[in-house]
Amino acid sequence: MSIIDFLIVDDDPLVCDSLKEMLLLEGYQVDTATGGEQALAKLNEERFRIIISDIQMPGINGLELLRELKGRSPDTPIIFITGHGHIDGAVEAIKLGAYDYITKPIEDLRLKLTLRRALEKVALQDSYQNLKKRLRPWELAENLVFKDRKMGQLLELVHTIADTMATVLITGESGTGKSLLARYIHDHSARREGPFGKISGGSLSETLLESELFGHVRGAFTGAIRDKKGKFEEAHGGTIFLDDINTASLNLQTKLLRVLQEKVIERVGGNTPIQTDVRIITATNTSLQEEVANRNFREDLYYRINVVNLDIPPLRERLSDIEPLIEHFIQRFNRSHNRRIKGLAPSAVPLCLRYSWPGNVRELENVTERAVLLSPGEFIVPEALPPEVKAAGQTGPAASGYLNLEEALGQAEREILWETLERFQWNRQHSARALGISRTTLFNKMKKLQLLDPRRQTGAYPTAETSGDF
Repeated sequence: MSIIDFLIVDDDPLVCDSLKEMLLLEGYQVDTATGGEQALAKLNEERFRIIISDIQMPGINGLELLRELKGRSPDTPIIFITGHGHIDGAVEAIKLGAYDYITKPIEDLRLKLTLRRALEKVALQDSYQNLKKRLRPWELAENLVFKDRKMGQLLELVHTIADTMATVLITGESGTGKSLLARYIHDHSARREGPFGKISGGSLSETLLESELFGHVRGAFTGAIRDKKGKFEEAHGGTIFLDDINTASLNLQTKLLRVLQEKVIERVGGNTPIQTDVRIITATNTSLQEEVANRNFREDLYYRINVVNLDIPPLRERLSDIEPLIEHFIQRFNRSHNRRIKGLAPSAVPLCLRYSWPGNVRELENVTERAVLLSPGEFIVPEALPPEVKAAGQTGPAASGYLNLEEALGQAEREILWETLERFQWNRQHSARALGISRTTLFNKMKKLQLLDPRRQTGAYPTAETSGDF
């Protein structure tokens, strides 16, 4: 997808032609649209550094165009042109996120200065994005949290394959973060500047799902009053994420196989092949191998989408991630709910660690938000936790509030090792000498107790800072 300097949007062709001529003489690349509908169509095909638009237009007006643009390309500056009698609309546009506005009649000098400032802003944004590309992926993971060794290994694999065209199958229980991991892969690939399309197969009927994926032509079915692009066309040059791939019908599976093999699609009701260039990431919370064995999923498609398998462990197998994730969620909900919770009370920690978290990270996020709202003091106390979490802490060896001998010894050993390693700055040789054991014994105990040097953790676990979706 090419990048053009300016898109001029005005229902008056004379205004479009006049501004275009002036900007062409300045050496810029310029395109025009005679209304909001045409502008949106061009935004599907091209990228523009800056948009210059009238506010008062028939059909999709300037404010509606601005709202649509903020959803598609929030960093693209839009400058409005308005008459003296419509200043209120321009002020409203600024509140909605427009870069600036210019009143008619347009003064060439004022327009050129405004465009120059806007271009400088775009240049700064481009410089920042170029800087991000040169950094290691884990240095950009401000919103990712983990301590578990298995998650570290998973993220290392992600960094290895992110910048390739390999199709990826993400497996894991509901709520483990499959959609977030798919977005993370896209954001750290060569396609990061392209679109990211997402669709869940289990939420739509087969006809609507095909229409959403491949688009449709007018009259293809009841309600198809105009041609419509699908997710594959919209994601051209980027990535498409197909969640719940296990719910796809055999007919849809055949069409997906064709996309993978031939890189072409056909809109529903049409017969014209359309070339598509997308990277496909799929996800499932069930075993596709069992679906293949039961003849519910095509074996050839399974091998096509399973070039790289990323399996996210459930939260109950990553106990060392629970406290860091809770701390992360506390900080976020403190900001959104204006609270000042400092963390988990000591009495609440064992309850959270003993609970099985069937809803995984999504459930942990919801429980943390509830606890932040209900905790009366500065720490999350057991009384603020849901009944099922409190009940989990009242069963098993610690029902009486005491650890059994094996648990007590393990906890004490972990604390002693941690304190010693911290004292010697995680130097194993010095720590082993102080403890009176060999380096091999110390290393084996560190592995058993999941004691990892925090300074060497370079991975991170995806959470829902921007979308809230796990």
